[in-house]
Amino acid sequence: MEHFGESGGFFVAVVLPVVLIGAAALAIPFVVTPKGTRSQRRLVLSVLLSALFLFGLSGALFAVLYQAEGKPLWQVLSEHPQQVVAFLARRAGLAILVWGPLMLLAWLSLARRIERIKAEEGMRLPAQDDVP
Repeated sequence: MEHFGESGGFFVAVVLPVVLIGAAALAIPFVVTPKGTRSQRRLVLSVLLSALFLFGLSGALFAVLYQAEGKPLWQVLSEHPQQVVAFLARRAGLAILVWGPLMLLAWLSLARRIERIKAEEGMRLPAQDDVP
């Protein structure tokens, strides 16, 4: 990656992970949550699963980027697996600053969609006190 120069290093080290993780944070909750769900509990489960997946994805992305920069991550992993996993987990934890707010926006959007679906269904059903 040295042929990119200093600005290329910034792109690979900062811009690329932010863009990829941010896009995943917006997309994954929509993919994981069933389209017609009417349950806020199901939505919470989907968002928690999305967060867990994004945490792992962030760690894996950083591992790939470190390896691409020429850092001997895979060699060190075989010798010191706990330290490497802890290092990548810290990096993934810092990435929450990027994807956390974006995932909250996705969660809000999905919650509003669920409430809209429930309200539309409520308008179509006859009121319970109107039934003899």
